[in-house]
Order: sequence, then structure tokens, then C-alpha cells
Amino acid sequence: MNIKYLFTLAAVGAMLVACEEKPQPKPEDPYIEVSQDKISATWEETVNEINVHSNCKWNISKTDADGVAVDWVKCNVTSGSGDMALQIKVSKNDFDVERTATVTLFSEGVKAFIDITQGANPNASKPKFLELAFEFAAGGLDSWPTTKEFDWSSLKNCDSGCATDNGGTATENSHRRAQVTYTLEGTGYDFTLADPNGAEKHNIYLDPAKGVYLGTLRFFGIPAIAGKKIVKVEMMNSASNKNPETFTRLVGVAKWVFHKDVPVEQFQYVDGGEPQNQAATDGVVYTYELSGTAPNTVYWINATINASIIRSLKLYYADADGSEEPLGAEPADPKPADPDPGTDPDPGTEPGTDPATDPNAVNLSFPFTGEPFEGWPTAAKYTHVEGGIECKYPLDGKDYIFVPADCGTASAGQAFWQPPVEGAAGYFALNAQYRYLGLPTLEGYALAKVVCHNVKLTTTVPKVGITTLINETAAHPAESAYVTGGQLQTWNPDGGETYTYILSGTAANTRYYIYAYAKGAIALLELTYLPVK
Repeated sequence: MNIKYLFTLAAVGAMLVACEEKPQPKPEDPYIEVSQDKISATWEETVNEINVHSNCKWNISKTDADGVAVDWVKCNVTSGSGDMALQIKVSKNDFDVERTATVTLFSEGVKAFIDITQGANPNASKPKFLELAFEFAAGGLDSWPTTKEFDWSSLKNCDSGCATDNGGTATENSHRRAQVTYTLEGTGYDFTLADPNGAEKHNIYLDPAKGVYLGTLRFFGIPAIAGKKIVKVEMMNSASNKNPETFTRLVGVAKWVFHKDVPVEQFQYVDGGEPQNQAATDGVVYTYELSGTAPNTVYWINATINASIIRSLKLYYADADGSEEPLGAEPADPKPADPDPGTDPDPGTEPGTDPATDPNAVNLSFPFTGEPFEGWPTAAKYTHVEGGIECKYPLDGKDYIFVPADCGTASAGQAFWQPPVEGAAGYFALNAQYRYLGLPTLEGYALAKVVCHNVKLTTTVPKVGITTLINETAAHPAESAYVTGGQLQTWNPDGGETYTYILSGTAANTRYYIYAYAKGAIALLELTYLPVK
């Protein structure tokens, strides 16, 4: 054989081996970088331009230190891809306090943060409050009952809704309540003692050495003052004989006195009055910053788990500005049906914490900006289907089931995935009133948090909440149909905002529904689930 030919074959073989052994380039890891990670803004409105460098698609959220969405920071986009300029508008600060927020750009496994600090407005007028301080262990309250078996008929009746004892039980005297007076600097302020319908013992009275003993599921009414609304409660507790390391007592500010058999998670609290875990130690002050309260209205301190002992209260009242709506009548029968009997109704979220930070949480992110998956409705006029349409959303190798739906009397669906059109990103449209999007269920996990990134749909102002059911008719669901923490929020019709619902009392393996009382559109949906205990 020709030696030159052999050398040629050998050279070709060596080249082939070299080509086979040459390492292939690895795909680049996703990254998001920003040209500026801190913004120090004056109290006046400013617009800040940040350069984003990235090799992936990303979304935006805007939250405060507690993870709650803020509306005073606005971005010109809700999502993006690759390199681009991001504009962040910081609205004028109308208040005399500094405030902070964080803009987060995130994709799967990667995030970038822009921390914003805005100065206080030196020209803001400080609100004028009526401040009242009540010490319950200082004596001078001789007319108050001091035992749990007091004679109810000896107390002053309320103006309405009050029944005297007459030797009976609270079961016979529905929503029994009466007023006791605290005289402060010559003015009498009426507090209200109340048993829920169905209670068999009072368990709310004055302990002269410690303060007001507020038994489990008992209610202590804050004085109502004409022309003023309660905006802040500072509550100091007294020690319990329980072990501070393990003792739990949840105390909040409720809207109404509830039936004793209503599940605690269905109680309706004032915004900012959600229950806090008050320690068994002595002299700790707990603050409730309230919003949405109405003037001339009694709100109720209540203990949902174990008794509380209130040593003192400092109450702050503001002048009503006319925008508050009356609280309305108490629910006639607020007891809801158990949506899933036999499951643990408590996902285990501690009050004041973000469920997404729990090490056991499952956090899922569902963008609707791309092309719809097979089987999803994509037009407003699709045929109504009783109970909704089950649609698969594949994510990380698993199919999650969503359910676009509408009320039973609807003529057409109008809850659908709008595909991208002419360069505009897609979104999920709740295109009419009384439309729903059923959320995925996870075996052994309960839904604990819902974050919606909205986009502009129409000029209608969206009102969106989280419910336990699909309404049978074109009517607003009853209050008991909303998940605790899932009450209606008003969305910016221009889009570009983030709305967060921190839920409690949800059950495992149970479907809950995003409900549009007035339209709405979602570009990105973030869901957090927690294992049930």
C-alpha cells in the first residue's frame, strides 16, 4: 500500500478524533444586571432611568419591606427581555415620613434588586389626632363587672342589638352586649362588652389587678366618636400564667361580633387590624394601623386563640373626610360552608410574615405574556361551560390545572388567554364582570399568597378578589365567599401595577378563584402554597 496514502488516512483520522473531542460551548447561565441598585429620591416626583442588561426574559414587582405591593413606585413596563432602559417613576411623597420600596426584576432562579428611599415631605401637614389613653388596671372603674359570671342585667343596654341576661344564656339572648363607661378628664366614653351568639359564658370582665380579661372569641367594643374614625390602636397586654415560649394568643380588630361557630379564619377584620400573636409576657405594646374605618362606628377587639388581658389602650381618632362608607349591618348568618370537609383549614402562616419566605413554601410563577397553550380559550365569546374549562399550564415538567369560568347565568365566557398581537404581549383577560380564573390545587398544600401583575384592558376600574366558589348568578358574591385576605382590591386601570393577596384559612387540595367584580387583565401570576399541618 502506498505509504503516502497511509499517512493521509492517519492525518484524517486524527482530525476526526480532534473534532469529536472538541468541547461544545455550554449555554450561558441566565443573568439580570442593573446599572444602579439604589435610588435616593427627594419628596418630589422623580423619574429615574436604569439600564438593564440581561440574556433572559424577566418580570417586575414593586414591594415594601414586608413584601406588600406599593403604588407610589411605577415602572414603564411590567416585564422585558434582554437589554433595555427601564424608567422608574417615584411619585410625590405627601407625608412627613421617609418611605422605602424595592423594585425586583426576576426570572427563574435569578433576580436583581433596586432599593428606593424617598425623603419626607417637609411641607406636609401633620395629621391632627384625638388621642385617648385608657388604663384598665388603675382603679376607678367600680361599675365594671369583675367576674366572668356577672349579672348582665345590671349593665347599661346598648342603643340596639342588646339583650339583658334575665337569668338565661347567651344562646337565648342572641349577640348579647352591653356598655360600660370609662370617665376620662370629665368625659364618659362607652366601651362595649359582647358575647357572640351561641356563647354559654361571658368570659369578658375587668380584672382590677391586670386589666380587661378578654376571653377566647369574646369582643371588646372600642368607643365610637361622632365625626371621627379610629385609625390607630396601641394595646399593652398583661402577663399570662402560660409559658411565653409556647403560648399563642391571637388578638385583632374585627368589624363585627361573630357567631361562636363561625371558623376563625372567616372573621372579617379592619384593614391593618388583622390578628397579632401577643406574647404571654407583661407590658408589651402592640400597634394596629387601621384604614378604611368609618366615623361613628364601633369596632371590636377580639381574641381568637386563647384569652387576652388588656392592661391599657391608646386610641387615635382622625377627622372623617367624607370618603368612608358606613360599615353596614352585621351578616345575618355569616357561617360559611366548609369548602373541603376533612382537611386542615390552616396553612400555618404566622401573622405579619410573607408566606413566600417560608422554607417549606412552593412558589410558582405563571406568565401569560406568550402564546396560549393548547386547550385554553382565546376569545371573549367562547361558549359558556358549567363550572368552567379545565386548562393545562405546563411548568417545569408538570401540568397545572387552571379553570377559566363565569357565573351560571352568563351567556358567554369572557375569561380567556389573549395571545400576543402586533408586538404587544399577551395576558389573561377577565373581560367582563363576574368572571373567574380557578387556580391550581396542590396535593397536601394550601394556597397562601396570590400576586397579580396587571395590564391595561379597558378604562373600567378593575375590582378583583379571591373567592371560594363560582357564583350561580350574575351577582356579587356574599362576604363569606371571599377567602380571608382575598377581599376585593381596586386595580389601576392603566396597568403596570402589582397586587398582593396574603391568604389565611385556606385548605389543602382545594381550588380557589380569582374573581373580577369589574374586569381585569393579568400579565404574570405568582402563587405560593404552604403544606398543611
